[in-house]
Amino acid sequence: MMAGRGEQLTLALSNIEELAARGQLARAEALARQLVAANPLVAAAHFTLGIVLQSAGRFELAEPALARAVTLNGRNIDYVLNYGLCLLLMGRVAEAAPLYERALALEPRGFQAIWRYGSFEARLGHMEEALRRYESALARAPEAARHAIRLDILEALLSLGRVEEALRRIAHEFAATPYKARYLCLKASAGRHEAGSELDRDIARLLESPGLAPEERSDLMIRQGVMLQASGRHDDAFATMLAAKKLLKAPAVTPAFTAEVEARMAAFTPERVQRLIARHGRSRFRPIFVVGLPRSGTTLAAQILSSHSKAGNAGELETMTYAAAKLADGRPLAEIEAALERMGDAKIDAIASLYEQAMGFVVPGRERPVDKMPLNFRFVAEASILFPGARFVHCTRHPADTFMSAFQTEMNPAHSYSYDPADYAAYHRQYRRLMAHWHSALPGRVFHLSYETLVTEPEPAIRALLDFAGLGFEAACLEPERNPAAVTTFSRLQVRSGINAASVGRWRPYEKHLRPILESMAA
Repeated sequence: MMAGRGEQLTLALSNIEELAARGQLARAEALARQLVAANPLVAAAHFTLGIVLQSAGRFELAEPALARAVTLNGRNIDYVLNYGLCLLLMGRVAEAAPLYERALALEPRGFQAIWRYGSFEARLGHMEEALRRYESALARAPEAARHAIRLDILEALLSLGRVEEALRRIAHEFAATPYKARYLCLKASAGRHEAGSELDRDIARLLESPGLAPEERSDLMIRQGVMLQASGRHDDAFATMLAAKKLLKAPAVTPAFTAEVEARMAAFTPERVQRLIARHGRSRFRPIFVVGLPRSGTTLAAQILSSHSKAGNAGELETMTYAAAKLADGRPLAEIEAALERMGDAKIDAIASLYEQAMGFVVPGRERPVDKMPLNFRFVAEASILFPGARFVHCTRHPADTFMSAFQTEMNPAHSYSYDPADYAAYHRQYRRLMAHWHSALPGRVFHLSYETLVTEPEPAIRALLDFAGLGFEAACLEPERNPAAVTTFSRLQVRSGINAASVGRWRPYEKHLRPILESMAA
C-alpha cells in the first residue's frame, strides 16, 4: 500500500534528521531543500531545513528557514526557541529576547521555555537571572530532564564563584547523574588535585567505561594531565594531554586562517582602511574590544575594564562576526570598498545600530561596553569602519604559556590549532602578522597589553590601559577579583584569585616539547 502524503512527509523528515545526526549535513540539506520546495506551506519542512543549516554553523541561511517556520506555526515552542537560538548565536541578542519571552507565554507552566530562557541569560553573562530560571525549571521538570538542568546550575554557580556550593551539589548529585564525565571535570577544575588522588582514581575508573563519547574521554584525560602536572610529572602530563587532543580528530583550521590573513591584509591596506573610515564611519558609539588569542589574558583585561563605573563586560558574543559578514554583503573581501558603496550609508548605519543595540541590551546603562570576543582580532578593520571611536586592547602573552594554558583546557575543534605545538606555531605566526598589520594601519587605536607586565606591575599597566580606553582612573580597577559580574570563560576561577604572576613561565618544564613555538618566536 502506498503511504499517504502525511506519512511520506513524516518519513522524509525522519530520514533528514537521521542523516544530520550522523553528520551527513550536505546530504541532509539537499533533501531538506527538496522537501521545502515540495511543501512550501509546511512549517516542519522549513524548521528541519533551518535546524540542518544551524547544525552546520550556517546561521544566516538558517534564519529565514526558522523564521518561516514560526510564521507558519507560531504556537510551536520548538520553532520559536530555535529561532531565538539562531539569532543569539549570531549575536543578535536584542532580536532574540522577544522570542524567548514568546516561548514563556506559550508555555507558562512548563519547564522547557524557562530553562532555555535561562540558557539565553547565561550566554549574556546574566548569571544570577539564569540561575533563578534554572531553579524554577528544575522544580517543574520531569525527573528525566532534571539532570541536564542540574548541570547548567553547576556551570552557573562556578561562573559566579560559588565554588563550595557547586562542590556540595556535585557530591550530592554524582551517583544519579548521567553526566558523570562532566561532573568530574567540573570538580577537577574547581581545585588542585594531584595524580593518585581520589578524584584521579574516579576519573581512571570512568575512563574504563566503553560507552564514553570521544569528547568525554578527551576531557577526562585532560584533567588527568593537569593532575600529573600538579605532581611534577610533566612529560607524562604532556603525553596524556596530547593523546587527549588526538582523540577529537579535529579538522585543521590553520590553512584557512592563513588564507584569511592574506585576504584581510590585501583588502584592508592602511590607505584603504583610513579612506573607508573617513567615508563611512559616522557612529559616535565607542565600544572597547578586547582581542587576542584565547588564554592570553583577555578575561582579566575585560574584568579590569568592566570594574570601571562607565564600562560593562558584554562577554563573548558573535555580534561583530555577524556585523562584519553583513558589511561584506556576501562578496570577497577584495571587493569590500565597492560593496560598501553599493550598500549605501543607510544600510551601513543599520548594521552599526544593530551592534549598538546588542551591546546596550547586554550591559544597559554603561556607555562603554567591553566586547571581549577574543577572535574579533580578525575584524579590527570592520569594527573601525563602523565605529571610528572604537578602541582595541590587544592582549599578548608568551606564546608557549598561551599554548600550554589552551592545551590543558577543553578547547573546542574551532581552536584545533591549539592541539599541537607545530600547528600552534603556524597559527600564531599568522596571527602576529595580522596584528602587526592592524597596528600599522590604525595607529593609536590598538593598545598592546602584555600579560606579563600586567601581573608583575599591575598599577602602572592598568593606569595606561584606562588612559588608552578614555576612562579615568578608578581604584576598583586594581581589584578585578571584586567585580561581581559572572565569568563564563575557562578563567572563571583564576580571575577571582586576584592579579598574580603564578601563571607566568609555566611552559618551562615543557620546553623540549615546545620547540616549534619557541623557534617560531625567534624567526
